[in-house]
Amino acid sequence: MGDRVVASTCRECSVRCGSLVHLRDGRVEKIIGNPAHPHSRGAFCVKGVKASVAAREHPDRPLYPMRRTGERGSGQWERISWEQALGEIADRLQEVIGKHGPLAVAGAVSNHFVSRGVAMAQLLRCLGSPNYMINQDLCQGCRYTAAMLTGVGAQPGAELEHARCILVVGKSPSESSVVQWMHIKAARRTGAKLIVVDPRRTQIARMAHLWLPIRPGTDAALALAMAHVMIDEGVHDRKFVEQWCVGLEPFSDRVHGYTPAVASDITGIPAEQIVNAARRFATDKPGCLVLGHGIDAQANGVDTARAFHALVALTGNIDRPGANRMAKRLPGFRDYASVINDPEFRLPREIEESIIGGREYPLWAGPQSWAKSCHNPSVIQAMLTGEPYPVRALYVSGVNIVCTYPGIRNTVGALKGLDLLAVATDHMTPTAELADFVLPKTTLFEEEDVTSDPGGPCLSVVQRVLPPRGEVRCDMEIAVGLRDELRKRALVRHEVLPWNSHREFIDFQLEDTGLAFDDLHEKGFHEIPFVYEEYRKKGFPTPSGKIELASSRLERAGYDPVPNFSPPVYAASNPEFPLTLLTGIRSMTYHHSRFRNHRWARKAQNAPELRIHPRTAERHGIAEGDWVRVETPDGAGRVLLSAWVTEEVPEDIVATGMGWWFPELPGPDHGALTFNVDAAIPYGPPWDPIAGSAEARNCACRIRRAEPAETAPSLAKADELAGR
Repeated sequence: MGDRVVASTCRECSVRCGSLVHLRDGRVEKIIGNPAHPHSRGAFCVKGVKASVAAREHPDRPLYPMRRTGERGSGQWERISWEQALGEIADRLQEVIGKHGPLAVAGAVSNHFVSRGVAMAQLLRCLGSPNYMINQDLCQGCRYTAAMLTGVGAQPGAELEHARCILVVGKSPSESSVVQWMHIKAARRTGAKLIVVDPRRTQIARMAHLWLPIRPGTDAALALAMAHVMIDEGVHDRKFVEQWCVGLEPFSDRVHGYTPAVASDITGIPAEQIVNAARRFATDKPGCLVLGHGIDAQANGVDTARAFHALVALTGNIDRPGANRMAKRLPGFRDYASVINDPEFRLPREIEESIIGGREYPLWAGPQSWAKSCHNPSVIQAMLTGEPYPVRALYVSGVNIVCTYPGIRNTVGALKGLDLLAVATDHMTPTAELADFVLPKTTLFEEEDVTSDPGGPCLSVVQRVLPPRGEVRCDMEIAVGLRDELRKRALVRHEVLPWNSHREFIDFQLEDTGLAFDDLHEKGFHEIPFVYEEYRKKGFPTPSGKIELASSRLERAGYDPVPNFSPPVYAASNPEFPLTLLTGIRSMTYHHSRFRNHRWARKAQNAPELRIHPRTAERHGIAEGDWVRVETPDGAGRVLLSAWVTEEVPEDIVATGMGWWFPELPGPDHGALTFNVDAAIPYGPPWDPIAGSAEARNCACRIRRAEPAETAPSLAKADELAGR
């Protein structure tokens, strides 16, 4: 077959770096970053190099549809044809709908930013169900909801390298975004000032000019105090605020009470450092804000994001060179979110209003929301209790909800009680182990896609590098096959999934751009021309057309229109749980719950870590590598994490990542109930009053050293996969 190089895009995490896949005789020889790609500029991480090959060639990968033959979770399966699988799933859906109605059918998918999100949403809408869950309530959801409310949907992107001051909040790019890390280091080398807000002394915190080691969950108080300083000292951009912001008076009234001294008591940051940070971000221009997932999964996440958006507005650091850039779109291109929100592809309003969580969180789940997806914990409860109405069937695609949702035991119990669980996956996860039907999915090298990438800005292309193995299908093909079977049974009530293949959908996306998908293959991207300060012609995407420091949408919905601070739940004193557990630490090796079955990844990290300060470890008799029992006040159980003794965390904080399971361990949960921190954390309450996000990022905890007898049986095979 000869040698060739395919220009594509890595999608093994949300960063989406441009890639060059080198092929020799029909096999992948190497994968490197594409230096010409306008978003990533050659940046690439270990996931891009290793994960795609390992995922496609994994010996335990399901390649054919399977039907459960034993009890749920027994691991007993039989191979069946696609015709059998789709037909039997459709029959079971017909039974559920006949008994409970279409609202009893729900879905779960990773997010709206991949084509599987469109496939999932439109398939369920065909049935007349608006009910599907996404992971964004735990990551990005608070920030995106805030962007809808303030109009500051601006991202740092490539502007970082031109910034003179960079404010990083709740993010460690060296652990999560190789592209942002590249740009920040470049800016730092050319003299940019760096302010980092993080409880941990991360790599970026160590290189900061000003590190603000904040108490977890108190970021909103810091942002409001910085705004207080800017307004009180008159260092804000008066001209920009007067012309392009509304709500300054009520916002000023709110921040009047958040003096640096008040915020210092809340955050633990010295008042003079708060003042210095505010002055520097307001005067060292252009400035750029990097707002990370550390503020998500909190009961005050939306207001926290809105408070930091206010700092961008007060300084005028928006859509200017070196500042936060508004999204630039290619005219005529239909991205995934625009399809999901297009009235042509939506359900009637009365059906959308019945979505689970829509009444409680209308700006997350209702017809006028950003997400238009369910409140996840409420769906789990609907499966368990039948309230507000029964959910009896679930279609899961490309997401492992057993290992990524807090309250694992509730999720497992809910899935076990369903009348139908169908899971589309490229490997056997703890979620797939509970399924009635497993539908084999394509991996990255077997797929094609085109998506809008604001970092470029550009269209980024995923090319099919190798033919699909076995009988695997992509998400759109699975959705189309199910739609056709549902049509035969007269179950398609709304024709909102009109495409018959994924290529047909891609052609639809590009239809009004003047581009053809094949034309994009050579470079693997298409740059989007843009100009700065487009808001001068278009305004901002809010009802007022301006940045809203006091949100009119929130006010109409009965909420406080001005951002405020609410204390995190762990702040309530409980001497039995004296430590704060910080969750959600990212890793360049893993992405959420993925790659735990990959040898290359397990060689890099073979166990879920608990980062502990040396003095905290000494008090508890814990040494490096010891297994530690972690327990929270409201959690359903205790979990085991491996001690990583480090001065990166303060004495009163322990920190960990997410998504752990051991594929080699027996049982349907593969160790998730024992080793995944989400088994010790409830899926709320409390919840963010606007987005419904659970308070899962920070919680009170206690720890103790686990005895070897508690861990040895569970981990007998763990070292085998790591090659130890």
